[in-house]
Amino acid sequence: MLSKALLYLRTIRRMKPSMVVRRLRGDRRLSERCFEGEHPARMPKIAIPELDLDAAYLARFDVEALLNRGFLLINERHAVDITKWDVPEASHLWNFNLHYFEWGVALAASWRDTKDERYLTCFKRLVRSWMDACPYGEGDAWHPYTISLRLVNWLIAMDLFDGMLQEDEEFFAAMQESMYRQYRHLLVNQETHLRANHWWENIKTLVIMSAAFDDQAVLDRMTKRLEQQLDEQVLADGVHFERSLMYHKLVLEGMLRVWVASRELGFVLPSNLSEKLQLMLDAMASLERGMGKTPFFNDAADGVAKDCDQLVAACERLLGMGADGSKTAFPAAGYYKLYDGDIAVMFDAGMPGPSYMLGHAHCDCLSFELSYKGEPVIVNSGTYAYQSELRPYFRSTAAHNTVTVDGEEQLECWGEHRVGKSYRDVRVIELSDNRLLLEMTLSSGVCLHRLAALSEGRLEIADSLFGEEGRSLNSYLHFNPGISAEMLGEHINLSSTKVNLAVEPESCLVELLPAYGSAQFGVLAECTVLAICPSGGRKVSYSIEF
Repeated sequence: MLSKALLYLRTIRRMKPSMVVRRLRGDRRLSERCFEGEHPARMPKIAIPELDLDAAYLARFDVEALLNRGFLLINERHAVDITKWDVPEASHLWNFNLHYFEWGVALAASWRDTKDERYLTCFKRLVRSWMDACPYGEGDAWHPYTISLRLVNWLIAMDLFDGMLQEDEEFFAAMQESMYRQYRHLLVNQETHLRANHWWENIKTLVIMSAAFDDQAVLDRMTKRLEQQLDEQVLADGVHFERSLMYHKLVLEGMLRVWVASRELGFVLPSNLSEKLQLMLDAMASLERGMGKTPFFNDAADGVAKDCDQLVAACERLLGMGADGSKTAFPAAGYYKLYDGDIAVMFDAGMPGPSYMLGHAHCDCLSFELSYKGEPVIVNSGTYAYQSELRPYFRSTAAHNTVTVDGEEQLECWGEHRVGKSYRDVRVIELSDNRLLLEMTLSSGVCLHRLAALSEGRLEIADSLFGEEGRSLNSYLHFNPGISAEMLGEHINLSSTKVNLAVEPESCLVELLPAYGSAQFGVLAECTVLAICPSGGRKVSYSIEF
């Protein structure tokens, strides 16, 4: 009981006082009087073709299954009873995705492409059933985060249906009334107990919807709050402060939606939005350059946010804003890139995120990912799921290409999105075009160094442990699923690429172990992990040669 209380204390002391107050307050429910009267609106056209009509994006959803109430969401299929809009056997995250209505964008895109009335009829039927089955204020349907995403997705679908929803005056009036209720509920239930990307999504949607409903006082307040959050959440180097490139891209897309809505509705944008957009665009393009996927640091996966290339294209067309993908150092976030010909390597040498919100943090400090000719070779394990018995593994130190010391975790991760103790004092001691010397200190006081050098097709890594005697380190390398590894003496050959991996000293215990990787939510794949334990316990080095 005492240890649990101390864990709670270590977690709560990270939070801002306002976060604790909001959590203790709980959600509020408005009286029916708040919804009385007429609520005319100008629904802005906020679809962005580069994002919403991209074939790879639309392939995430099965529109033909939707016609029969079958939903493919985050790579998992379920039939949905549309009199209840709840699937008990599915995860909480899956049910959240159900209520996002992002799949409705795919229905609208299919109608736009084919003019097949089945897609329009299906969308209207599902919206009607949702409004009938989800009474005000109850369940996941009315969670502030699902409201934030759903309202924007309804606007995108309206735009893609090109006025067809408005032709059914009774349906559209009911939908608009529901949107007003959702907007007002969101306004008084912003997620200030979580802040970070959740609060960003709340504010972004409130800016758009307050402008749509001509609620000038709210619009002024939310625009100011959006400006403040852009200053807080976008670091000086352009990386989103949760250090997840997946959430980085989601926030970037949200900024584009606000920009498009402002052109439609004529409201004034936050003064810093353009500057922050450029910073985030450059950071995204630079960090994904040569990697061939979303880098898997902290909670991140492919198949959730829009792809980098589509976001770059949208920024170019809408704002005439080009992406500078040449940057290699992001000191505020702690990310660094090394290149040598076809080899791209990304390192993490930063804190896990804002100290008061580490819900998406992983134990990946000093870790790296390596791609060759745009194909991932060495990758962190990914995320897989938020509600899963595997959640602790995917957040653990051993699930990343870094170092453990006698099994001590870098972060005290617990629950789905909680962190107690954390490592500290991350430093970049040396930085050049082809060399990095990094340092971090675990909460126990043990200090780790990692030296990385990349040149002439060869990456050299040297790990060292300093501090308390009698402790030993393990280094881990996770190969991308689909790459098999074979030990040949002191060398390790990788099947799909011409790669030689050599470990020094020869007296190290070197093992190839089975593990799991996850490139997308809900997708689990077998992979191979190289575990290296030096005989002296204090130093190890290895090289990867192409």
